[in-house]
Amino acid sequence: MWSAQQNDTLIDSNGYGGNRFNPKHLYSVSMKTLILFAALLTSLTATRPSLASAPPAPVPCKMSNGQPRPFPCEFQIHTLYFLGKNQEIVGKVTPTATSVKLPKSKAVKTIHSSSGDSYLYNVSVSFSRINTPSFSPKPNPIPNPPLLTGFYEIGTSTVSSPISPGEVVVVKKVDVSPKLPAPGTRPNRVSFTIQLNYSSGANAVLVAPVQYVQIKNPITFAKFPNTINLYRDHSEAWLAFNLQVDQTK
Repeated sequence: MWSAQQNDTLIDSNGYGGNRFNPKHLYSVSMKTLILFAALLTSLTATRPSLASAPPAPVPCKMSNGQPRPFPCEFQIHTLYFLGKNQEIVGKVTPTATSVKLPKSKAVKTIHSSSGDSYLYNVSVSFSRINTPSFSPKPNPIPNPPLLTGFYEIGTSTVSSPISPGEVVVVKKVDVSPKLPAPGTRPNRVSFTIQLNYSSGANAVLVAPVQYVQIKNPITFAKFPNTINLYRDHSEAWLAFNLQVDQTK
């Protein structure tokens, strides 16, 4: 026979005692256990070394024949902007919209001659780095004229797919950081001038217009086998386009 005493003690008829079950004690022990476990987990998380992020995978580039390029292309051309006499944008081409008519009245300069008229426009090529160089750029001595300074060569052509050095004119040399840009970084911009020549007469036609631009890494360019002869495949980025001057504007 059990009888109740103070302090949660039970006394049986023979005088032996025992502790009464108290749910408050169990709750207190459980809370202490949870607090200690949470503290241990926090400590382990804080001291665990962070994993190094993997470098970005190269962006695949294909050549004109659909085969992978031997070396990942370094750049992507976004837009060619054509600028007028007040540096306003009077036209643009992109990889998906490659034709444009430039207003005659907005030409930076017009040259009249017996053989016809020529119209000059400033051009700004917008491009971004998408892969690191396969071959590191090397510093070049400053050549003459100073316009052509830098490692990478911006070249233009009057053919849409050049295959020989005489078909490309270097219009600018630039240096570009070999590191991939952080997300949100503005594209690179490089400016040069083009000239569009028209024959004389009432039915004037455009003569040998610029219709191609490329960005060249001279070291990588020379590493291609002789079986690959298209300059667009050797180049780090290129864009072919069609230009005209709108004689009515």
